Amino acid sequence: MADELGPFQGMWEAWDEAHNEITRKPLSHFRSTADIQFDEVEEHLAVGDREAAAREVADIISVALNVMRWLGHTPEEIAEIVRSRAELRMKGQALAILDKYMDQYGT
Repeated sequence: MADELGPFQGMWEAWDEAHNEITRKPLSHFRSTADIQFDEVEEHLAVGDREAAAREVADIISVALNVMRWLGHTPEEIAEIVRSRAELRMKGQALAILDKYMDQYGT
């Protein structure tokens, strides 16, 4: 199988068996799931377990990939979207993006 998603390809493939179920979920499912994962990151960090926190971050990436699946994108399309977004939106603008979030959202 192709490796369009690099180190995340295996994560994508692990969820293939649930593809139909994922596409029937409401968007709110993914928001709630991500919130739960972020809570778990915080719990691990509170006890100093950065490795466990990192595993939860991998789960957050899994949620993001499943949102892309839910939107109907293939791994090839996701790879292109990510490359394009990084080049056109983030490269050379990371500090400005951080400032925007602070100015507009206080975070």
